Amino acid sequence: MSGSEDQNSGRSEAGTIYGHAGTVTLFTLLSRVLGLARDLVISHRFGAGAATDAWVQAFRIPNALRRLTAEGSMTIAFVPVYVEVRSGSGPDHGPEAARLFARRVLGLVLCSTLALAALGMVFNKELTLAFSPGFSSDPEKFALSASLLRWSFPYLVMVSFVAWAMGVLNSEGRFAAPAAAPALLNTGIIVFVVGLAWAFTTPIMAVAAGVLAGGAAQVVLQLPSLKATGVRPAPLGGWDSPHLKKLFGLLLPSLFGVAVYQLNLIILGIIASYLPTGQIFHYNNATRLTELVMGLFTFAFATAGLPALSEHKARQDWGRMSATLGLTMGATLFTVLPALAGLVAGGEAIVSMLYLHGAFSYPDVLSTTLTLQAMALGMPAVALVRVVVPVFYAFGDARTPVIVSFLTLAVTGLLGWQLSLRMQVVGLALGLSLGTWFQCVLLLLALRGRGRPLGAWFPWRSLAMQSGATVLMALGVWQLQGLGRWSAGPQDWLNWLVLAGFVFGGALTYLLMTLAMGESEARNWAALLGRIAGRLSGGRR
Repeated sequence: MSGSEDQNSGRSEAGTIYGHAGTVTLFTLLSRVLGLARDLVISHRFGAGAATDAWVQAFRIPNALRRLTAEGSMTIAFVPVYVEVRSGSGPDHGPEAARLFARRVLGLVLCSTLALAALGMVFNKELTLAFSPGFSSDPEKFALSASLLRWSFPYLVMVSFVAWAMGVLNSEGRFAAPAAAPALLNTGIIVFVVGLAWAFTTPIMAVAAGVLAGGAAQVVLQLPSLKATGVRPAPLGGWDSPHLKKLFGLLLPSLFGVAVYQLNLIILGIIASYLPTGQIFHYNNATRLTELVMGLFTFAFATAGLPALSEHKARQDWGRMSATLGLTMGATLFTVLPALAGLVAGGEAIVSMLYLHGAFSYPDVLSTTLTLQAMALGMPAVALVRVVVPVFYAFGDARTPVIVSFLTLAVTGLLGWQLSLRMQVVGLALGLSLGTWFQCVLLLLALRGRGRPLGAWFPWRSLAMQSGATVLMALGVWQLQGLGRWSAGPQDWLNWLVLAGFVFGGALTYLLMTLAMGESEARNWAALLGRIAGRLSGGRR
């Protein structure tokens, strides 16, 4: 292939990845905004107290299992094998063989998650004691958390189906339905809390009912897109096939290599159960804001880039794989660095304007702000880990991510415990950030030694330009935030002007600065925004 063909191919792949990431981002924006609205509704209705602490701890268990067994590890392991089966030649390869493989995986997913859900519902009290031991000193909070856990567990089966559908649809170049699914979960919770909480003897139980209603709606949303791909959502057995064995070889290590962040949250959640009442909810709100950003941009590019990486791996095209890895990293850092700066420099303003109403007080705002700032420090590390881990599996190296994951769990747990003794919930968030950076550095160093066929893949030039623009943007946000009266929250109209000024002004300033520097990801973003604006105005691409 000639140099000009390589360049054109690179541009084409950049456009494809940015286009798919744009689709994921648009739908994820809707779901994350609704997720934020969900937490605002819960905060307004219940405040930061025993009921919300019980809910956060209860839902953390099926939510973590969902990411461990389905959405995180299953998707990472499934997509490369599915693409390889579909793209290969031979009697056990091709589109029909890929569909058969997908249905067998669905059978595996449903059987395993049904068993987990049944066990979770039966042993809800034992699980509550294991994951929230600090609640044992408050029998009422303990009983409430156990009850919420029991009624939330069936959601694991529903969302695991959605995660399987996401693997199939993303592999087939369809990103909209899986990205839109979380919006239905959040809508279900909002509807039940706002409109039906009065019907429950214990009002917080409306949240669990909303989870089940939203989960059912998520499943239904995937069916038309699955039908269009020709993959029937009918589970099959036959789990001794060679393709399933290959999936198992990737799946088990990825439970640790990809989902270590969730395992860290579980460990820190156990520690959090000993903190004063209300701090767990502060931690939850801080997590929601960081995940809003990560879900919008970081995971969008990781999701969009995975099928392309898998295609290059299947063809052993290491040059293209290196270019795709660099592109995905650069695109991810381009969004996560200014988001980190914005959350740290403007944290109090953001938390105050979103949460300071109803039963949520200004001291709650201050505690949540500090927790958010500590947690935001780990966002670039989370982003890079999400991008890098699948590359190890492309090289057939499942051992390295597992070893790093075990080390990270130990470091994060130790740091979280020690720092929480001094700084309470803020220490937990800081321990999570430091532990994730520990994981990130080890993985990058290991990939540097392992990935020699890839050549130079880290986007150092882009990182330097992005970092410089981020620092300047952060200074401007910090100065603007000083103009607001955040103890008044959303009741002060001037606060709205200040918030809009540093959010939109900061984003525009960052984009213009990076464009002026000639940063390639800034040009890609400008092109994507131009295409989106053209579609919204009815124009042509």
